Amino acid sequence: MKKLYTFTIDREDLVKETETTKNDKGEEVTTTKEVKKTVTKNHFLRKPTRKLFDEAELYYGIKLAEGIKAGLLTRALLQKRFSNDGGVLGDKEKEEWGDLYSEMFDKQVELQALSLKTREQRTPEESVKYEDAKMFIKDTRLRIQEFEMQQSALYDQTAENRARNKAILWWVLFLSYHKDSDDKEVPFFGEGDFEERIGIYDRLEEQEEAHIMETINKFFYYVSFWYVSKTSDPQQFKDLIKFAEQEDLEEGKTEVTFDEEGGEVPVEESPSEEEAQAEEVQEEIQEEEQEEEEVPVDDPEPEKE
Repeated sequence: MKKLYTFTIDREDLVKETETTKNDKGEEVTTTKEVKKTVTKNHFLRKPTRKLFDEAELYYGIKLAEGIKAGLLTRALLQKRFSNDGGVLGDKEKEEWGDLYSEMFDKQVELQALSLKTREQRTPEESVKYEDAKMFIKDTRLRIQEFEMQQSALYDQTAENRARNKAILWWVLFLSYHKDSDDKEVPFFGEGDFEERIGIYDRLEEQEEAHIMETINKFFYYVSFWYVSKTSDPQQFKDLIKFAEQEDLEEGKTEVTFDEEGGEVPVEESPSEEEAQAEEVQEEIQEEEQEEEEVPVDDPEPEKE
């Protein structure tokens, strides 16, 4: 079986150890006991086949149609409604954010100019301006990031977004493999169709064992990344994962400061965002499954132009 990406999980497990000793009569006595040891479990994503692509596209189309039938708006229709209402932002908000971006640009130019001088060369007034510019840029970037996340959240409840999350879950169930105790490559969520595999997935989640949850989170993370990158070349995918994890490590900081040249300097590291990203997709999937039985509120009929 061709592999797209492999990874390992370390876990504590009971391992049988055999020990041979001699008794008082000089006879060899073999005893077997179970001891706790840290063992490495091998997991991998299988390389998608043309058949799997065809089945996944059909599944996505079915879930997209279900979402529209249930009353979810498509992204295009949602954008049209926002446009008819004057856009997501009002005139006052547009002016406010325009001024903020403009002022941030001016502060960056000012910071760059002040960075040409060393700390000793700056006057007291320039030192104050330098620190103020750094703080302003830092705070503004956080505000812009929060704003962009809010704008993105407006499109979360669309038919396409629901179908995408369902498709990612489908791929996780069909691409996830591991090596069992006999070193045989087997599907992590068992054999069978979607319903059989999702049943195993639910039972594994209910166990709430740390190593199982860590493994599932990694499968979600890597499959989600593959779904976006759409590369099926193992080496290219490995390079992209390595680059993305390095970016997460560099960007996942609790604080940002600047050096004498005005460049960003990491101060404190935050935990890896791998689990957070995986859990976010899983939470969206669980929320959607809970809402499937609810009565639709939105009018599914498109507006007349």
